[in-house]
Formats: sequence, C-alpha cells, structure tokens
Amino acid sequence: MNSSTNQATLFSAAAGRRRLLKNVFTAAGLAGAATLAVQAQITVDGTRDAAYGAPLATQTVNTGFGDSTAGDGTSASGSELDAGYGKVANGNLYIFLAGNFQNNGNHVNVFIADGRAGQSMLAVPATGTLKAMNGSVFSSGFQATYAVDVNDYAGTLYAEEYGLTGTASGGYVGSVGLTGGIGSGTPGPNGITYGLNNLNAAGVNGNTGTAADPAAANAVGTGLELSIPLSLLGDPTGPIEVLADINGGGDTYLSNQLLPGLPVSSGNLVAATFNFGSTPGQYFTVPAPEPSTLALGTLSGLVGLAALRRRK
Repeated sequence: MNSSTNQATLFSAAAGRRRLLKNVFTAAGLAGAATLAVQAQITVDGTRDAAYGAPLATQTVNTGFGDSTAGDGTSASGSELDAGYGKVANGNLYIFLAGNFQNNGNHVNVFIADGRAGQSMLAVPATGTLKAMNGSVFSSGFQATYAVDVNDYAGTLYAEEYGLTGTASGGYVGSVGLTGGIGSGTPGPNGITYGLNNLNAAGVNGNTGTAADPAAANAVGTGLELSIPLSLLGDPTGPIEVLADINGGGDTYLSNQLLPGLPVSSGNLVAATFNFGSTPGQYFTVPAPEPSTLALGTLSGLVGLAALRRRK
C-alpha cells in the first residue's frame, strides 16, 4: 500500500471517529436536555405541574373533616386529600397531595418506604407531635423509612421530619410563612422543600363516608407539595411507596382522608393510631426514575468509549 493510500485510510478513519463522537454527543445533549426539561417543569409551590402526570391515588370517600367552600386560603371548616402524585427527578422525590386542610392545627402525615429496612410499626422519638401516632401499624410489606408531619396554624406551616431507619431520629425543624394560604420554603437542615396552596374549595364533599366523585377529586390542582432529596432516602433506584393522611390537632384524631382512600362508608378513624396490618396495599407507589435519566448515563459511557477509541 502506497503512502497516499495510507493517508486516505487514516483520514477516513478519523472522519468516522469524528462522526461517531458528534452523534454520541448530540444524542447525549438531546437526552440531557429532555431530562432537564422534565425536571424544570416541577416547581414546589403547592400547585400541580403537568410533569407529575396522572394521579397515583384518588380519594374514594367524602371527608369527615368538613368541606371547605371558602377558597380564600383559610380552608375554613374543611380538610381533605383529593389525589396523590409523585415523581423521582433531579435527585429528589417530588410528592403532590391535592386538597386542603384547615389552618386550625390539623396535620398532614406523610410516610415513605424507600426500599431500606424501616418500621412496620411507627416508633418516633418524643420530640414532636407525631409521637402521638406511635404504635400505628403499616400494611404488610410497607417498611416506613421516613416521615413528614405538617400543620397549618394561624397562617404558618409548621414541619416535623423523621428518619426511621436504625435508631429513629427527628422532630420539629421549622416553619414556612403563608400569605393568603400560599407559601413555600425549606425550613429545616435536611433540604426538604415545602409548598402549600390552601385555596382549594372543590374536590370531595362533606357527606362523610359516601362515595367520592373521582373526576372531581382528580381535577383539584392545588394542595401540599414536597421535594425530598433522595440522599435522605438512601438514594433509591427503585419505586418508592407513600402513605398520606389528615389528622387532627396534636395528631390525636385521624380523619377518613387517607391516600390511597379507605373503603366507601368509612368514617373518621377517630383514634390517634391506625392499624393496616391486615389491609394490603394501603400506600401508593411512585415509579423509579424514568429511562431518560438512565439513558443519559449510558450515553455518557458511550462518550467515554468513543474518546478511548480516538486515542488508539
């Protein structure tokens, strides 16, 4: 083979490598842009974003805690959970709970099972009001690893956060000021962001225990929103399970507003504790991270491989 042929072959190989790198980087850029676009669509402000998609749980029974018709941020005379949403993106677990709760100290309790060994029976330290629920039994297979407890009292959102793996820890972490029932912030040291929009006056009604209208429940677009860093949850790569409820002042009087919903005809649970030991599936499941995120990692590997080939 003469020198001109060798030179042509080298130029052809180099051009091929350049095309490969261009295609890989272009694909990686597109995948990265798509991933960032999805992530950017979620703003933690108590208003449901389209990025959440379809609800993962819909309320089944009308509320036993009264129906708010005010729509002015006070949630006067009513508390309800209409539907539950969740998404894993951008290193966070996002949870959106459509509904509203009274600014009289009623609580929303959120329990999370991220796949690690946790608690089948709740046992938190005596550092916050959630301790009133100690002894609550989760559905078989649900191992609670983290818990969040919030209440709206006199225009301020108060938050408690608990780690439930190993020796349980946590308690009150801080507050978020509300204006007209709306506000957001990151009050504690764990990086959890809270958003509340308490303006809802639609969704389920106050005919306690009767069948809720699922279309009305799913139409509610405001409520309580959380962004929880995955590092707090052991950096899970699989699906995450969530149970939410509305509780009374001091966490001592459970309503019938849980997500997933209770059977039709269920009234308020009344007690401070629940027992779902013989109730399978009393939680909703947030899917694992979307394939686009995983594809981006694969493309990064291809970029490295292409760079290695270029050096040969």
